[in-house]
Amino acid sequence: MPTAAYMTYAQLVHRLHQLADRAPDLVRVEIMGKSREGRDLLAVTVTDLATGSPLDKPALLVDGNIHAGEVCASSAVVYWLECLVEARDSDPAVRELLRTRTVYAIPRIAVDGAELYLTTPVRLRSSPHLYPHTSPPDGFVEDDVNGDGRILWMRVPAEDGAYAVDEIDPRLMRPRQPGEVGGAYYHLFPEGRIARRAQGGTRPAVSSAHEVRLHGMDFNRNFPIRWAGESGQPGAGPFPLSEPELRALADFIQAHPNIAAYAALHTSGGVILRQPSTGDDTVLSPLDRALFTEVARMGERETGYFSGSNYEKFATGHETVLMPGAADDWMYDHLGVLSFTVELWDLRRRAGARGYGEIGMRKMLALTAEERLEDERKVIDYVAREFPEAYTPWTPFDHPDFGRVEIGGMDPKFVVQNPPPALLEEECDRVARFLTRLGLSTARLVVAGLSVEPVAEGVYRVVAEVANAGFLPTTSTKKGRDLALGGIRAELHGASEVLAGTSPCELCHLDGYGFHGAWRLPVHQRAHVEWVIRGAPGDLVEVQFHAPRAGRAAASAALP
Repeated sequence: MPTAAYMTYAQLVHRLHQLADRAPDLVRVEIMGKSREGRDLLAVTVTDLATGSPLDKPALLVDGNIHAGEVCASSAVVYWLECLVEARDSDPAVRELLRTRTVYAIPRIAVDGAELYLTTPVRLRSSPHLYPHTSPPDGFVEDDVNGDGRILWMRVPAEDGAYAVDEIDPRLMRPRQPGEVGGAYYHLFPEGRIARRAQGGTRPAVSSAHEVRLHGMDFNRNFPIRWAGESGQPGAGPFPLSEPELRALADFIQAHPNIAAYAALHTSGGVILRQPSTGDDTVLSPLDRALFTEVARMGERETGYFSGSNYEKFATGHETVLMPGAADDWMYDHLGVLSFTVELWDLRRRAGARGYGEIGMRKMLALTAEERLEDERKVIDYVAREFPEAYTPWTPFDHPDFGRVEIGGMDPKFVVQNPPPALLEEECDRVARFLTRLGLSTARLVVAGLSVEPVAEGVYRVVAEVANAGFLPTTSTKKGRDLALGGIRAELHGASEVLAGTSPCELCHLDGYGFHGAWRLPVHQRAHVEWVIRGAPGDLVEVQFHAPRAGRAAASAALP
């Protein structure tokens, strides 16, 4: 049975090639590009090759680990792929997915950053290259100053400190109240040091501690959708798709027009995020609003996560543009693909505390200081009780810059940002169920009927009906229909001469069985085409229908 694990780059590559060797009739691994540091970016194609080529089936694209520290995401992608191979014969849903759809998976996009994250104490957003600076400046940088292998928290005693030890749970630091005096107070910030590269004399540590982002690139702000630049969005990059990893991803998507649904796996929050990002649900067409909502609710049932729009969960009212340059927005707004971001792992919910996945950032900001402190007590108590190795008590340390400090707190990597290893497989398993159902939600062309009747000697009328048996439209979304350049292609083969009608010809795109209202006639789920042909009894004619995001369907009949 598949097992979920955190993997270095070499381990991840090994597991993918091992999977391809195990199921060569299902799995193909290819190199879609190179990272900045020269690592291969691997893309995996999974489908039953006996039932058609990958490009002839509607596809689900899943990627993970676009943010270096969100390594749970790559574990989930690999785990799901292994589950598909394992259950190919035993699970009807998996069997249908492999028979009728294609899966494209890119388990790890930030291959350079994730390697640094997994093998050193460093924490970073996406890429380890120096950005946005051209040379490292002076200032405060996060660092494992006590050498214990983790970058935790430091508290520095100070009269002007903004924090105090919580009287109810001394493991926790609470905000200092207005007008509060007479206690012991601290500055609280991540473990780190002052980097001094310029020539000069000794300077005060605290007033020199300007935050320096050495690895400030954010891959998920570098897509060409409402791109804001570094001044408008930290991490946006010098220009859209400036990063080789993202350009390779964009080229891969462009080369696979059958991609009909998309899921980007991230951490954390335990929430399935859908469109829109630009306002409340009224900015979507009624059809797309229904499609996004119903699929996200299905995801709730499969994963146990919350769901909601990017705008509902993240908007605070202070943004000029919400999350500019994000992948899911680009896939929907520019390509018309039904797109989701799945935030795995919800520490706060496990601990019984409130989180943005449940109530949204606007309500999180509205919590009182007492309510926030109450939740933080629940979180730290849960971690210290259930995963004691992930909590470090406050420990004195002689800091070279700040003097006598204390270092401690929760493991930011494998209890806050990612699940503890003991819970990783449970998290991956719940997401795997959603991904399978999401793939099966895409459109699928089927031939609903084919009739051949003689109208004169050697002359026949051929009528073929095509239907969309999937939940989504053959363009994935209403937005996709607006962007589509062509419809469903119909072709007739085997006739000696076509007397009426044309082959190939184009039909309108079809709706799926997705929600439209209380009831409706199914006429928009089907279309038909007819020809008058010349032929001889016994000749075989074949009709083929094809749409990039709905696959290919064919049927044949002998002339009577």
